[in-house]
Amino acid sequence: MEIPTNRNIDEILSEGEQRAIALGAFLAELSLADHSCGIIFDDPVSSLDHWRRQHVARRLAEEAKKRQVIVFAHDTSFLGQLRDEIEENKLDNKICFLEWKGQYAGNVCDGLPWGHSSYKERIHALESMHTKLVGKPWPQYPNEEDAAEMLKAYDRMRAAIERVIQDVVFNGVVRRYRDWIKIKGLKDVVGFNDGEYYEINRLYQRCNDLVDAHDPSSAKNATVPNVTELGKDIDDLNAVIKVIQDRRKNKKAGAP
Repeated sequence: MEIPTNRNIDEILSEGEQRAIALGAFLAELSLADHSCGIIFDDPVSSLDHWRRQHVARRLAEEAKKRQVIVFAHDTSFLGQLRDEIEENKLDNKICFLEWKGQYAGNVCDGLPWGHSSYKERIHALESMHTKLVGKPWPQYPNEEDAAEMLKAYDRMRAAIERVIQDVVFNGVVRRYRDWIKIKGLKDVVGFNDGEYYEINRLYQRCNDLVDAHDPSSAKNATVPNVTELGKDIDDLNAVIKVIQDRRKNKKAGAP
């Protein structure tokens, strides 16, 4: 049987294989070039499997040591892999995201959207919300708009506590949007004692009792916390984090 020799590449290779070859060829050519010009990638890992995405993230981090690398991506898993490589290599970086503003797209915002932000970023956002609330008189009898603003803060606090448990208590051993478990992080997991557990649970339950994750009884008519109480709850959460982190530092230093 005669084998045709005029096949198109898309009849032989999948889309992912074509992209992998194109990326490999570009990076190979780049390694031979005698310059440190910046490079820009737009969704470089589209159609690639987890194994290839991880290698691309590692390779881009290597390039970032000697040139500016700009990456546009919407793949959450790849973003996580890229951030891991950035942290591992201690690379200077700036992360932004784009969002709609009114009728216009492309508004540039610093950091990551709330759903992808770290516990530090979330607590910083909570503190900023608290500062804004402190800046205006808090009414003795909050109306629905005031109450909604306060409840949003406690909704954010609940999500921040969950990220604290992931990143601080369990030292990032298991993270969302990752296809691995960071086993070496187990070495520095120090857990928490009963007092810390009760404090974390108290703050978490306080959030659960306030936010609209369920339909509360209208007859309950519970009042929302005031600005002072919100500030104290944020301080209490920071205090628990510090206790756990200090114990981890003492363990690394060999203190009893």
